[in-house]
Amino acid sequence: MVKVGFGTFKSNPPFKEYHLDLDTGSTLTWMQCEGCTKCFDQTPNPFPKNNSTSFHLVLDENKKPCPYSITYGDGTKTSGVVARETIHLNSNINTNKMVRDFVFGCGMVNNLDYSEHKNNRVAGIMGLGWGKNSFVNQIKESKGIFSYCLPIFNLFTKSSPRTYLRFGDDILSQTRNATTTKISKVNGNGAYYINMQGISIDKKRLNISKDVFALKFDAKINGYRGGCIIDSGTPYSRIVGPAYEKLIQGLESYFSKDKNLKRVRTGNGLDLCYVRGKAEGFRNLPEVTFHLQGSKLGFVVKPEGVFEVAKKPSNKSIEYFCLAMMRSKTQRSTLGAQQQMNQRIVYDTWKKKLVFHPEDCSKNP
Repeated sequence: MVKVGFGTFKSNPPFKEYHLDLDTGSTLTWMQCEGCTKCFDQTPNPFPKNNSTSFHLVLDENKKPCPYSITYGDGTKTSGVVARETIHLNSNINTNKMVRDFVFGCGMVNNLDYSEHKNNRVAGIMGLGWGKNSFVNQIKESKGIFSYCLPIFNLFTKSSPRTYLRFGDDILSQTRNATTTKISKVNGNGAYYINMQGISIDKKRLNISKDVFALKFDAKINGYRGGCIIDSGTPYSRIVGPAYEKLIQGLESYFSKDKNLKRVRTGNGLDLCYVRGKAEGFRNLPEVTFHLQGSKLGFVVKPEGVFEVAKKPSNKSIEYFCLAMMRSKTQRSTLGAQQQMNQRIVYDTWKKKLVFHPEDCSKNP
């Protein structure tokens, strides 16, 4: 989540702060507005647009409010009107950046479910994908560059550390262990496509043809299908069918050597889960590497990013772990947020490149 100040009010500070989910797979930033007819529970209440002196609707050529509608990959939807507002961004040196006439969506019909979060603080989504209305492109100082570092958050972390979403010259340069791959725009949508070429388990390459991940032109839609995107808004990576089957088979073979493991079904929606004879956390679990074009080292995911470790609700002494990836329901693969943890990731949208390297994100300055 990213905290952003919205609006101009007779208060101190003169804006109201809201938390937005970070999403590199979409373009438009939106948040729930007061008067929404389909709303999810949030704290604080939806944005009181009519009380902000800097709020104004974006009108079309007929002087009517411009509508927006977004459907995400998981089927959730939001619709409403496009508006402009003054926003405020805090920094780690306690300075405030004000951006006037920021274009965003005022969500009025929001079919999203945050009920699993008690006292939910998420008010909307920050769109960081390609496009002129992307958050990054509305921050002039960004120079088309933004960066984040997602900290590990699991059963063994007491709380999620604070980190910073960085733009432009505020991004600390790092060359040691950094690697680069190309990002591209496909079919005019906001997602960042990367060229996935294979997968390894503990440095052992799986027998997966890189054609499985390739973009393929489809004359029926006059566009491309397949490929792979990197998306902070997708919790678990989604791997295209043939590659996912090879990954499952490779992990089954890897774990078959441990007689203290028992394959189980947990009902949590994840396909590959094992109960352990004793609690070990993430010890003795393998790393997984995604091989990307132009990257010799690959995108290396440590066990904390590959697996979820949990305790059995009925018996806390029993520990199980699951592969925190899923089979893609489409021809496209997605490198999700869970697998991006403890990686410094820099998107340079002008030079169309992605730079990444391992980093302890809990110490993100």
